Amino acid sequence: MLFDIMGFGREMDDLPLLLQPGVLSLAWGSVVRQLAAGLDVELDAVEEVYERLPAPETFDIASGTIKEGTAAALRFEVRGMRGGRAVCVLEHITRLRGDLGPDWPQPAGQGCYRVQVTGEPNYVLDLRLVGSDGDHNTAGLKATAMRLVNAIPAVVAAPPGLLTALDLPLVTGRGLVTR
Repeated sequence: MLFDIMGFGREMDDLPLLLQPGVLSLAWGSVVRQLAAGLDVELDAVEEVYERLPAPETFDIASGTIKEGTAAALRFEVRGMRGGRAVCVLEHITRLRGDLGPDWPQPAGQGCYRVQVTGEPNYVLDLRLVGSDGDHNTAGLKATAMRLVNAIPAVVAAPPGLLTALDLPLVTGRGLVTR
Protein backbone atom coordinates (compact mmCIF):
# COMPACT_ATOMS: atom_id res chain seq x y z
CA MET A 1 0.00 0.00 0.00
CA LEU A 2 2.66 2.54 1.03
CA PHE A 3 4.91 1.91 -1.95
CA ASP A 4 2.68 0.68 -4.78
CA ILE A 5 -0.55 2.62 -4.16
CA MET A 6 0.54 5.73 -2.24
CA GLY A 7 3.90 6.10 -3.98
CA PHE A 8 6.19 6.41 -0.98
CA GLY A 9 9.85 5.87 -1.80
CA ARG A 10 9.18 6.73 -5.45
CA GLU A 11 10.51 9.67 -7.41
CA MET A 12 8.54 12.87 -6.77
CA ASP A 13 7.53 13.20 -10.44
CA ASP A 14 6.20 9.62 -10.50
CA LEU A 15 2.43 9.97 -9.95
CA PRO A 16 1.21 6.94 -7.94
CA LEU A 17 -2.14 5.21 -8.44
CA LEU A 18 -3.74 7.00 -5.48
CA LEU A 19 -3.04 10.42 -7.00
CA GLN A 20 -4.22 9.68 -10.54
CA PRO A 21 -7.07 12.08 -11.41
CA GLY A 22 -10.36 10.94 -9.89
CA VAL A 23 -8.98 8.20 -7.64
CA LEU A 24 -9.16 10.22 -4.40
CA SER A 25 -12.79 11.13 -5.17
CA LEU A 26 -13.56 7.53 -6.04
CA ALA A 27 -12.16 6.35 -2.70
CA TRP A 28 -13.31 9.17 -0.37
CA GLY A 29 -15.81 11.29 -2.31
CA SER A 30 -18.75 9.33 -0.92
CA VAL A 31 -17.68 10.28 2.62
CA VAL A 32 -17.73 13.97 1.72
CA ARG A 33 -21.06 13.66 -0.11
CA GLN A 34 -22.66 11.74 2.76
CA LEU A 35 -21.41 14.24 5.33
CA ALA A 36 -22.88 17.07 3.25
CA ALA A 37 -26.18 15.18 2.90
CA GLY A 38 -26.31 14.61 6.65
CA LEU A 39 -25.85 18.36 7.17
CA ASP A 40 -28.44 19.09 4.46
CA VAL A 41 -25.86 20.89 2.29
CA GLU A 42 -26.12 20.54 -1.47
CA LEU A 43 -22.71 20.33 -3.13
CA ASP A 44 -21.84 21.79 -6.52
CA ALA A 45 -18.74 19.63 -6.98
CA VAL A 46 -16.13 17.46 -5.30
CA GLU A 47 -12.49 18.43 -5.83
CA GLU A 48 -9.14 16.82 -5.03
CA VAL A 49 -5.88 18.47 -3.98
CA TYR A 50 -2.65 16.95 -2.71
CA GLU A 51 0.88 17.76 -1.65
CA ARG A 52 3.89 15.46 -1.31
CA LEU A 53 7.18 16.02 0.47
CA PRO A 54 10.54 14.39 -0.28
CA ALA A 55 12.76 12.57 2.21
CA PRO A 56 15.47 14.95 3.44
CA GLU A 57 17.90 12.00 3.64
CA THR A 58 17.78 8.22 3.16
CA PHE A 59 16.10 6.37 6.04
CA ASP A 60 14.53 2.99 6.77
CA ILE A 61 10.99 2.11 7.81
CA ALA A 62 9.67 -1.35 8.69
CA SER A 63 8.61 -2.06 5.10
CA GLY A 64 11.68 -0.77 3.27
CA THR A 65 14.17 2.01 2.56
CA ILE A 66 13.14 5.53 1.61
CA LYS A 67 15.89 7.18 -0.42
CA GLU A 68 16.72 10.86 -0.16
CA GLY A 69 14.57 12.96 -2.48
CA THR A 70 11.82 10.35 -2.91
CA ALA A 71 8.26 10.71 -1.60
CA ALA A 72 8.14 10.51 2.21
CA ALA A 73 5.00 12.44 3.23
CA LEU A 74 1.56 12.91 1.65
CA ARG A 75 -1.30 15.26 2.44
CA PHE A 76 -4.49 15.24 0.42
CA GLU A 77 -7.96 16.72 0.62
CA VAL A 78 -11.23 15.70 -0.96
CA ARG A 79 -13.32 18.87 -0.86
CA GLY A 80 -17.09 19.22 -1.13
CA MET A 81 -17.63 22.56 -2.87
CA ARG A 82 -20.61 24.90 -2.65
CA GLY A 83 -20.67 28.36 -4.20
CA GLY A 84 -16.94 28.23 -4.96
CA ARG A 85 -15.82 27.38 -1.42
CA ALA A 86 -15.01 24.17 0.42
CA VAL A 87 -17.81 23.36 2.88
CA CYS A 88 -16.97 19.71 3.72
CA VAL A 89 -13.34 18.60 3.62
CA LEU A 90 -11.81 15.19 4.19
CA GLU A 91 -8.09 15.57 4.80
CA HIS A 92 -5.63 12.69 5.07
CA ILE A 93 -1.99 12.95 6.12
CA THR A 94 0.59 10.17 6.07
CA ARG A 95 4.14 10.85 7.25
CA LEU A 96 6.80 8.18 7.23
CA ARG A 97 8.51 10.11 10.03
CA GLY A 98 7.05 12.48 12.58
CA ASP A 99 9.34 15.37 11.62
CA LEU A 100 8.10 15.54 8.00
CA GLY A 101 5.56 18.24 7.18
CA PRO A 102 5.83 19.99 10.56
CA ASP A 103 3.51 22.77 9.33
CA TRP A 104 0.79 20.26 8.46
CA PRO A 105 -1.90 19.55 11.07
CA GLN A 106 -0.63 17.40 13.95
CA PRO A 107 -3.45 15.67 15.86
CA ALA A 108 -2.66 14.15 19.24
CA GLY A 109 -0.92 10.79 18.97
CA GLN A 110 -0.30 8.19 16.28
CA GLY A 111 -3.32 6.84 14.44
CA CYS A 112 -5.41 9.86 15.28
CA TYR A 113 -8.50 11.10 13.50
CA ARG A 114 -9.46 14.74 13.81
CA VAL A 115 -12.94 16.14 13.35
CA GLN A 116 -13.00 19.90 13.04
CA VAL A 117 -16.17 21.96 12.83
CA THR A 118 -15.69 25.61 11.97
CA GLY A 119 -18.51 27.86 13.09
CA GLU A 120 -19.69 29.39 16.33
CA PRO A 121 -18.41 27.85 18.45
CA ASN A 122 -15.57 25.97 16.73
CA TYR A 123 -15.00 22.32 17.67
CA VAL A 124 -11.91 20.13 17.38
CA LEU A 125 -12.11 16.47 18.36
CA ASP A 126 -8.96 14.32 18.23
CA LEU A 127 -9.91 10.64 18.31
CA ARG A 128 -6.97 8.35 18.98
CA LEU A 129 -7.48 4.69 18.13
CA VAL A 130 -5.40 2.02 19.86
CA GLY A 131 -5.98 -1.72 19.46
CA SER A 132 -5.49 -4.20 22.28
CA ASP A 133 -2.23 -5.08 20.52
CA GLY A 134 -1.12 -1.41 20.73
CA ASP A 135 -1.43 -0.87 16.96
CA HIS A 136 -3.51 2.02 15.64
CA ASN A 137 -4.02 0.18 12.33
CA THR A 138 -5.65 -2.79 14.08
CA ALA A 139 -7.93 -0.39 15.96
CA GLY A 140 -8.93 1.37 12.72
CA LEU A 141 -9.84 -1.90 11.04
CA LYS A 142 -11.90 -3.01 14.03
CA ALA A 143 -13.67 0.36 14.27
CA THR A 144 -14.61 0.15 10.59
CA ALA A 145 -15.90 -3.41 10.95
CA MET A 146 -17.92 -2.59 14.09
CA ARG A 147 -20.19 -0.14 12.28
CA LEU A 148 -20.81 -2.66 9.50
CA VAL A 149 -21.46 -5.61 11.79
CA ASN A 150 -23.75 -3.58 14.05
CA ALA A 151 -25.73 -2.37 11.02
CA ILE A 152 -26.73 -5.92 9.99
CA PRO A 153 -30.02 -6.08 11.98
CA ALA A 154 -31.18 -2.69 10.64
CA VAL A 155 -30.24 -3.62 7.06
CA VAL A 156 -32.05 -6.97 7.30
CA ALA A 157 -35.15 -5.24 8.71
CA ALA A 158 -35.16 -2.49 6.05
CA PRO A 159 -37.28 -2.66 2.91
CA PRO A 160 -35.47 -3.59 -0.33
CA GLY A 161 -33.31 -0.86 -1.82
CA LEU A 162 -30.12 1.05 -1.26
CA LEU A 163 -29.24 2.38 2.19
CA THR A 164 -26.57 4.74 3.46
CA ALA A 165 -25.35 5.32 6.99
CA LEU A 166 -27.87 8.18 7.13
CA ASP A 167 -30.70 5.64 6.76
CA LEU A 168 -29.54 3.51 9.68
CA PRO A 169 -30.28 4.11 13.36
CA LEU A 170 -27.48 5.25 15.60
CA VAL A 171 -26.53 2.82 18.35
CA THR A 172 -25.83 4.36 21.74
CA GLY A 173 -25.10 2.89 25.15
CA ARG A 174 -28.35 1.00 25.70
CA GLY A 175 -30.32 1.22 22.53
CA LEU A 176 -31.14 2.79 19.23
CA VAL A 177 -31.58 6.47 18.59
CA THR A 178 -34.05 7.19 15.81
CA ARG A 179 -35.07 10.41 14.13
